[in-house]
Amino acid sequence: MADLDRIRVLIVENEGLVGCDLAATLERLGYMVAGLCRTGEEVLNTVEDLRPDVVLMDVQLGGKIDGIETARVLNKRFPVAVIYLTACADAETVARARETHPSGYLLKPYNETELSASLEMAAARNREEQRRKRYEESFFHAFQSLADGVIGADVAGRILFVNPAAERVLGWKATEASGRMLAEVYAIHNVEGEMMLVLPADDKEDTTPRQLLLTTKAGERVLIEDRVTSVHDEHGSVVGLVILFRPLSPVEKQPAATPPPPPQANGSNTAPLVDIVESISDPLVALDGQWRFTYANASATKLFRRDKRALLGQSLWDVLPPSVRLSHYEALARALLHREPVTREIYLEEAAAWHEARTYPFANGLLLLIKDITTRKLEAERNNRLDRLESLGLLARGFAHDFNNLLTVLLGNLALAEMRYANAADKPPELTTAKQATLQAQNLVQQLLTFARGGAPIKRQISLSELVKTFFEHHARVPHVHYFVEVQEDLPEVAVDPNQIRRLLGNLIRNAEQATVRGGDIHVRCEVATEEEMFPHETLSESPGEFAGVTLEVRDGGEGIVPEHLSRIFEPYFSTRKAENATGLGLTVCESIAKSHGGTISVNSHKGQGTRVRFFIPVDGDAEEADALALGATFTSPSMNSRILVLEDDHLVRALIVRGLQTQSYEVVETVDGNDTVRLYQQAMQDGRPFDLVVLDLSIPNGMGGLRTMEKLRALDPNVLAIVSSGYSDDPVMAQPAAYGFTAVLPKPYEPVELIRLVKSVLVSRMRPEV
Repeated sequence: MADLDRIRVLIVENEGLVGCDLAATLERLGYMVAGLCRTGEEVLNTVEDLRPDVVLMDVQLGGKIDGIETARVLNKRFPVAVIYLTACADAETVARARETHPSGYLLKPYNETELSASLEMAAARNREEQRRKRYEESFFHAFQSLADGVIGADVAGRILFVNPAAERVLGWKATEASGRMLAEVYAIHNVEGEMMLVLPADDKEDTTPRQLLLTTKAGERVLIEDRVTSVHDEHGSVVGLVILFRPLSPVEKQPAATPPPPPQANGSNTAPLVDIVESISDPLVALDGQWRFTYANASATKLFRRDKRALLGQSLWDVLPPSVRLSHYEALARALLHREPVTREIYLEEAAAWHEARTYPFANGLLLLIKDITTRKLEAERNNRLDRLESLGLLARGFAHDFNNLLTVLLGNLALAEMRYANAADKPPELTTAKQATLQAQNLVQQLLTFARGGAPIKRQISLSELVKTFFEHHARVPHVHYFVEVQEDLPEVAVDPNQIRRLLGNLIRNAEQATVRGGDIHVRCEVATEEEMFPHETLSESPGEFAGVTLEVRDGGEGIVPEHLSRIFEPYFSTRKAENATGLGLTVCESIAKSHGGTISVNSHKGQGTRVRFFIPVDGDAEEADALALGATFTSPSMNSRILVLEDDHLVRALIVRGLQTQSYEVVETVDGNDTVRLYQQAMQDGRPFDLVVLDLSIPNGMGGLRTMEKLRALDPNVLAIVSSGYSDDPVMAQPAAYGFTAVLPKPYEPVELIRLVKSVLVSRMRPEV
């Protein structure tokens, strides 16, 4: 590929090693790296010389301004597409980045396919935008320099543009003509003195230029030759007119013998606009000062379902539903009174469609242009729902993180109290009750996280049958509902996030309970999947031995789902139980969990015959590295004097971690900011007493968090042993810890025994001999 055809990418990355690695990746993928900058100031100083198509921007930079502020300045100074490639996923940063209108927002670690697709689309959009601007500028300059007169008008006949040549002939300055009606500025007649129509050449049989008499602003006449062309939008609708004309004789100094008649809405002297718009695809009507129809084109008669003779003379408000008059009369009356244009969005119930109504002053009434915007409105409504979902999700995510810290403290101290009473005969039952309630609160928080981001799963190899049985041991049964649980005992283990699968099962059971509120049966089955069950109507090329998966099925004998609702059950906020304060998010969350596990979820239902929901998950042989550490086992620490460095800003959680590790005789050093963590780790290496393990909290408000800290620690010690912990269990770092250099992951909340087991297993893994 020639260099001129390659997409030029400017990399803006504070970390030199990360930037070099990214540059090598881009070169391998066929892109041209225009440069590598570490600060926003460097970008702004060199971007005009480097002239990239796309800037790949980290948010956190080394200079005085961060990546978002750099992008904001770039938008004003240089035409370039910006894609953020960062580890920052907090709500405030995302909101700031959105204000700069980036072409993409990718989280580290990046997927090469996703990165390449983002670069291609961003570069294509940027180049198309620049081509369009050059195209428009060339037309503007061409029109300005033409010796012929050029007039541009919108579909209502209101003038938008007049070039200097037209100014000289018309006698109207562009500033004076702009906004006026064509009939006032461009008054044309034939040689017999009859008013002529401003008719587009593509609407006339004879496309040769016409010779006309033009009456100027001063009342003088000029013999001209003109040609009129209609302008169409991308849907083919007429949106305006362009008139090109040239004088054929000097301006006559005699005033016009007979002034041209004013444009009328009907009668013998028909306004030029009326004849032009008859063929327009959008409905267009003319109204007099009493709201009566004086003209309606063919599209308008179809919209109002009346022929033209029945429509003319009728009042607009007799044709439109009463609800429209109630909502829009005041605005349209003000437009009529003050002779000003206005735009309103009108819903016509009979047609079940949204229309955009634009009014323009015309004669002594109004010109009303109506455009169907139902598709646009529905799309905007859908986007609005998604924006609300995202906004609420970001709020929920922040809440979940803080609440998980508190739950870690509660669960940890309850677990320590249970250990204290482990051998006591009078163990308080309140401890067990409080711990169960804390675990239930943990599940609610996990619901919030799935709602927030869809929840990247933190997978472990588990027995799905054991998970289902444990779920029903703690599930509060609904009166008059009978539960039948059938679990196959020899199920293969699957790699899943146990919290998310419990959440999915809880949502399905809750839906089934609501469907059988008057009593009935709920059947739950968990078994090995078969081709006949999952693909009953398909012929498979694979043999049964190659098909590996597990199904979880929930079936109720309730009211069922009507066909018109069945296609919408996975839509956010869709619910038929509004009176029960249903959110309409239960199945949306289930679908998100299923997809994130590489599985599927299907619903089969008939009105009055109950509903069956089946979740299929493939058996994944790839276990997470953390699972390979056998966290459920008990280890003996290789060294009771191991040194552990802890990064945690919450003092209650930090105290719990330190207390738990010190019970195992570990030497623990605490820090509250990543900079201190890096400094102490480096000092320990220099003193010959290095730390054996680092436990890093992922999110540190107003400080350097676990991810940036890990990057700096790996620069100091490529063999650093680290555990990442966070209340943001949906963060990509928690789902793929090895990709960021972490040995294991510990999602909050957790019990001290979980922390101790994980620390021991990680330390033991370091001592295992290489195979």
